[in-house]
Amino acid sequence: MANVFALRKGLKVGDTIHKECEIRDVSGADIIDGSTEAEQLKLTPAGWTLVSSPALAEMHILRRQIVRIGDHKGPLTLAELKLLSAWDLNIIRAAAEALDATALQEVGERGRDDGPAGDD
Repeated sequence: MANVFALRKGLKVGDTIHKECEIRDVSGADIIDGSTEAEQLKLTPAGWTLVSSPALAEMHILRRQIVRIGDHKGPLTLAELKLLSAWDLNIIRAAAEALDATALQEVGERGRDDGPAGDD
């Protein structure tokens, strides 16, 4: 499922400001790749440790969900995501959350049998 909505300020690419955003449902690959990309190997007093940033993972997953902003095709790079205003980033995040909630509701309803209990 895809969702198209307007951004407040938009994304400037060259001389054009793109304001129509399209996102899609998150995929397993988005979650795996975004989470992996947010991991960093850090040297700690205990030795080398793999550290993950949940905030950065969220942004890497979100940027993969963006199909396009105007005619600028996604996924966006992290640098392009950083060019968005706080307003627009929050609009995209809210749209992605709503899309995720709808998908979860549909999955929950598939297994539901609201008919009378029978003796099968």
